[in-house]
Amino acid sequence: MTYQTINRPRSWNGKALTGDWLVTLKLDGVRAIWCDEQGWRSRANKPLYNIPPWQQGQPRDCEVFVKNFTDTIRATRTRNLKGSEPSIDRQNLYGLALLDPRLHWGRLTDPSPATIRSQLQKANDEGYEGLVLRQSDLWLKVKPVETYDVAITGYVEGEGKHAGRLGLVTTEKGSVGAGFTDAEREILWTEAKEGRLLGQVIEVSSMPCTSNGKFRHPVFVRMRPDKFAA
Repeated sequence: MTYQTINRPRSWNGKALTGDWLVTLKLDGVRAIWCDEQGWRSRANKPLYNIPPWQQGQPRDCEVFVKNFTDTIRATRTRNLKGSEPSIDRQNLYGLALLDPRLHWGRLTDPSPATIRSQLQKANDEGYEGLVLRQSDLWLKVKPVETYDVAITGYVEGEGKHAGRLGLVTTEKGSVGAGFTDAEREILWTEAKEGRLLGQVIEVSSMPCTSNGKFRHPVFVRMRPDKFAA
């Protein structure tokens, strides 16, 4: 298993699909890939901690999910967990290849957009982030609001009440200034001044992008230390 061969789902374009599709559930967790010499690694090829070691017959490509995204990040990114930190056991690993039966949602043939959105709503109602539709090596992720993982290419100090902290960040798809809490603006400004912000990946929600691939009304969702920009 290498970082070149793992499947990276594309975003569904909202149109009807043809053929037979396996429908699987999408968890709001952290992708973990087992490498024999390095152990569990993220999609960004960063080390992941506290995950039980791979065993023969176990999938090497998994989604780790512990209660919620925040707890999952804490559990997989903290080198030495304290007693109060969320822990990971084997039931928190959901195989993507091979597929964990818990993620199996059903099958669809020539699904229309209405059918796909109906299945998505049912999955959302049960607390899942979304769906992944699979047809051989083609995987399409379906979520209620489209989000993008982009690298930070620049930053600007805020004005007015945000003076002395982050105002906005720039990305290849445009600038993002909405969605940051005051605390996040202060933390990220410190990161910027210490030279650690550029290149970090953020998740951004947006209306459909413009014809030249730029954000329309983007909103910062969260940092994604477990991912790298496509």
